[in-house]
Amino acid sequence: MKLKVKQVISLGQNMVRVILTRPGLRSRVEVIPKTQEQKMAQDLAKQAQQVFGNIFPGGMVIGGPMGGQSHGDLTVDMMITDDEYTQMGRPGINDIVQIDITKITDE
Repeated sequence: MKLKVKQVISLGQNMVRVILTRPGLRSRVEVIPKTQEQKMAQDLAKQAQQVFGNIFPGGMVIGGPMGGQSHGDLTVDMMITDDEYTQMGRPGINDIVQIDITKITDE
């Protein structure tokens, strides 16, 4: 799973907080416009969303519900040790990281 780094915070005591996000399927699926007017409206809404998204990350959704993030967005908020953060390659904001998730049957 590929995730984008949204925030990195040093917590002191050799701990780091990393917030990762992945846009949900809903935000990646677009309706195909049927008329030129619909295409123009869709393009305008997409441009406005990009501008407001840069100013207010995750705080404004055009054409959808308001909230801290779009429905279906995945957010991973984790606290890790400085050594684990170094093993990840010390990613910064907007870097892309990959996380493998597998089921463990033995603990």
